[in-house]
Formats: sequence, structure tokens, C-alpha cells
Amino acid sequence: MPRLVDRTMMESAFPSMRLMRASDDRLPSNLQGATKSFLTGIGLPRVRSAWFLIDVGFIESESPDGLRLGREIDLTPFENLPEGAENLIILGEILSDAVVLDPASGTLYCLPDGHPEVRVLNQSLDTLAYFLYLLEVERPNYDYDVSGDVSNSDGAAVHLRELMIQADPAPFEGVEPAWSETFDWWADDAPPMPTWERVLHEVHESIG
Repeated sequence: MPRLVDRTMMESAFPSMRLMRASDDRLPSNLQGATKSFLTGIGLPRVRSAWFLIDVGFIESESPDGLRLGREIDLTPFENLPEGAENLIILGEILSDAVVLDPASGTLYCLPDGHPEVRVLNQSLDTLAYFLYLLEVERPNYDYDVSGDVSNSDGAAVHLRELMIQADPAPFEGVEPAWSETFDWWADDAPPMPTWERVLHEVHESIG
């Protein structure tokens, strides 16, 4: 299946020097082929304004021992962890929710801040990068700091959600939109809002 993004496409949204790639010798031997190709060839953004905050383990000058793994953090509070959770690669965080990668399957999981239920964040690094690309391209339509004139942030959120679902429906299965009128995300008995829905809620409300 063709990639959704490549290095050139990501460089059109993020500065080239801010797309952090990992060298082969820093990657675990059990890393899935497509995932390894992404990390060595395309890279993840290290941009202050981006929704994704890359983990220090990807910065060679700041982490000489290599990428940080699940065994280096406390996993005991979390439920539904994938098998081999101690080998999960810590990629970074989105809105304080930790983003981790299963090296064998290439699936990304979210370890929510303050909640035990582990959820699938993206089916691959490719779709994670595509989501970040979409959010950056659409930024003038929801971020006052970029355009100074945000008139249709709710439309931007709806459009982004549609494009995200087309690329990777897994994070949205069985989940109401953040702005849903049929589900009250703020009710006392409501489940925690999934990571991407939280991002889209902020887009919708022009908080980006």
C-alpha cells in the first residue's frame, strides 16, 4: 500500500531541519520494516507549535543511550497494554497523552494522562504523520497566531475529522465527534475524550 506521506510532503509543512530521523544503530532489531523505513527516511516533527511533542529519546545529542522504551516508565497504572509492553518505543506526547509505538506491529498506542485505558492512536507512523501534516496545513483556518482571522474553525475541524477517518478510521471507531450534540463528553459518567478528539475539539473551539 502506498505511503500517505513522504519526506518532501512533510517538508512542505515542517522545516526540514525539524524533521527528526533516527539512525539504524539506535533502532531495536525487532522493528517492523515499514516503521524502520519511516523513522530513518521521513522522520517526526520537532516543532514547538505542533500538536506532537517528540520524546527526548529521538534527539541523539540529548539521549546518547538511544530511544526510550516502555520498561523505562511506570506501566502499572495502564490497562489493555499490548503484549510486550516493556518494548514499546516512546515517541512523544500529544496534549500530555504519551504516544508509544509497538515495534513488532507498527501500531501506535496512547497512554492517557490520568486514565488507565490504553487506546489505539494510529495504525501506523504513516497515518500519525499524515494527521500532523493535515493539522499543520489547516492551521491558518483555526489558529489566530497564524492568520489573525479565524472565521470557520468548526468547519476546519469537521473537514479534518473526515480526512483523518478516510486515512485511518481506527482512532475514531465507536467515538462521537468532540462537538457532538447527541453525546455529552462533559458528563460525570462520560469516558475520557480520545486524544485526536481532544485535538479536534481545540481546533473546533479555535484554541489551537
